[in-house]
Amino acid sequence: MTATPHMASIWTDLFQSILAPGHQLRWKDDGPGLGRDAKSAYSSLLGRYMARAYLTAFEGVRVMVPLDLAKRWLEGTPFQIKKDPAGNGLEADWVGLDSHGLVIVEAKGSHDKALRAWRGPSEIPPVLQSAINQTERTAVFVRASNRKLPSKRWAVASRWGTQDNDRDPTLIAWDPEDGKLDEDDYRSLERIFLKADMQAVAAGMNYTGDVGAFGIVGDFGRAPTIYEGSSIKLKVGERPIEHGLVVALGSFGTLPIRNANDLPRIRQAREITPNIALASLSSNYIEFVREGEPPKGDPLHTEDRAASQGGLTVIWPNEKDEVQIEE
Repeated sequence: MTATPHMASIWTDLFQSILAPGHQLRWKDDGPGLGRDAKSAYSSLLGRYMARAYLTAFEGVRVMVPLDLAKRWLEGTPFQIKKDPAGNGLEADWVGLDSHGLVIVEAKGSHDKALRAWRGPSEIPPVLQSAINQTERTAVFVRASNRKLPSKRWAVASRWGTQDNDRDPTLIAWDPEDGKLDEDDYRSLERIFLKADMQAVAAGMNYTGDVGAFGIVGDFGRAPTIYEGSSIKLKVGERPIEHGLVVALGSFGTLPIRNANDLPRIRQAREITPNIALASLSSNYIEFVREGEPPKGDPLHTEDRAASQGGLTVIWPNEKDEVQIEE
């Protein structure tokens, strides 16, 4: 979300330090920062994480591409994103796909202390209405005919509780239907957005440099996939990880593991801090997103210090777990 992978550990440490203990999303004391602007800014940023997690976990949304990135990927294609109607006003956060068609998403977070507006159904918080307006003025068109494509618009607003006000952490989602995409439009957009999504994830894993984020993903058959020459098969202790792009994450930032030459750097990092994670993205991610059902079709699999789902794997190794590349 910040487009700066090396900053990820700073952000996660920051958010952990300002959260109250427990399983609820509750800020310490009266909330982060001093003054309403700071509190609203933190809440808004975290609201994006909440919206994305909710839509992908519970509403079958498969791909969510940031609007600016989606606009770049649609350059030179039969499609374009523009305001409807034209004029002032912000657009939505994401354009993406679910199992049936196009989705347009705006996320909001709030430090609102009100009660009634967050309990509905006759009232909604002002921040949700603002999100609704942004989704309604964002649209995808066919360039040649200026035909507006139907889409499902999601506006998602979340409010975190605090220790002081004891408000219930709340998420409200608004989702009017607006018709279905025809099959040809869906498949064309799917190919574009899948590749944009895959390459953005790869770039977030620091797979750039000589290969470049645009060299990670190729077009094979019906959908993008990972070049075999860019991926490895890792083994952590006795646990093998499927063939894919692998990265080590910790307080040091993000370290891609491209080949055996990168393993000494991982060992050095583990000597500095034992609290690291190893994440892998395999080609199965594309197939899961493209062909699989929502998460219930491929449930989250967890075991001791590991989790995997739909081509994504995260392992938190023990100090004694050796990290090696399988030939």
